Amino acid sequence: MALGFFFLGFLLTKLVVKFIEKLLRKAGMVKQNYRAETVPAALGLVFPLVFPLLAMLPQFLKLLGLTVGFTPGEFFAFLFYTTGFGLLGLADDLLKNDDEKGLQGHLSLLRHGELTSGGLKALFGLFFSIIFAVGIGFTQREEWWLLFPRILLGALAPNILNLFDLRPGRALKVFLGGLIIFLPVFLLTKKDTSTLYLIFLLLGSVVAYFPYDLQARGMLGDTGANYLGAVLAGLVILERNTIVLLLLLLIFITLQLIAEKISFTKLIEKNAVLKFIDDLGRE
Repeated sequence: MALGFFFLGFLLTKLVVKFIEKLLRKAGMVKQNYRAETVPAALGLVFPLVFPLLAMLPQFLKLLGLTVGFTPGEFFAFLFYTTGFGLLGLADDLLKNDDEKGLQGHLSLLRHGELTSGGLKALFGLFFSIIFAVGIGFTQREEWWLLFPRILLGALAPNILNLFDLRPGRALKVFLGGLIIFLPVFLLTKKDTSTLYLIFLLLGSVVAYFPYDLQARGMLGDTGANYLGAVLAGLVILERNTIVLLLLLLIFITLQLIAEKISFTKLIEKNAVLKFIDDLGRE
């Protein structure tokens, strides 16, 4: 069944992305890639449009008694959180102000009464993360302190993936790497879960979109990067594995602190292994 979900995610994304590409070109939402070719910007819009439809399938199977699904509260809190970050990413793509870089820069301007698109995303992203974490906490009785790492992970993850979206395919390679590393947790601990099926739906969807990004035929944009980062964090939070939650949060905090001081691109260029992975498949 998992492979069926993979192919479903692949086929639906493959179909819809063509229409999104035409729509963005017609609307003039385009940018020049590194080859000076005009390509659709924010083509990652396909993910917040397609994935909620795909995510309904495991819930439908749960009603038929074929899978172990999320509670309605968990599921709709997850959809609210991820779709909210997709909206914030789209707003950033439409309103982007490149004068200030980095989270600290946007927050500094916000403290002085100036709202940038990045500040908008940071502020409301935090609110969305709080709502999601509180909503998940209400569905089951758990330790109260778990609320805080969930909020932090929910707020950080979308921005972290966006930090890697500076070269064709890079952000998606990071996302796929995280997803593949995360997959054994579900395979070893649970055999029949909606989280596992969502991962296969995601893998199929991302693989279908991958050539557009890797070959610089379209840009993921903040819309796609923020959404996928939120989905990754949301899946970790939904699975309620405290060790994975804290480990991923530690990694993301470290990456955020590094990003404020050093360029990821420069770090990758200096490391032969990372550079090989980064360049792999790129034209």
